[in-house]
Amino acid sequence: MYCEIVYQNTGERWGIFPKDIGEFQARLCEIDGINKAACEDTIIKKSGKIEIMSCSFSPDENNKRHQKALNELEEKLIKAGWEPLAAQGKEWYSRRFHKVDIE
Repeated sequence: MYCEIVYQNTGERWGIFPKDIGEFQARLCEIDGINKAACEDTIIKKSGKIEIMSCSFSPDENNKRHQKALNELEEKLIKAGWEPLAAQGKEWYSRRFHKVDIE
């Protein structure tokens, strides 16, 4: 089994400085070698909520809160038996993991 971390917008907060609310999600995917062939809408684990300036549309690699949420999700995956892969997806946070499916 393989999974990849993606960002999902889950809401918004209005005010003088509107912000999008989102989270990182680890989702099951099929991977052919390094290239992602197809990704199911199956969420394995989620990070805590993060805020993003509405004009950015994407998590900021230099934002400590975004990094913390991503790192915590990675720790959850590793504790659940997922192993990080060297290959990543196209976004800075699109980290991939592998787990041997024992059934």
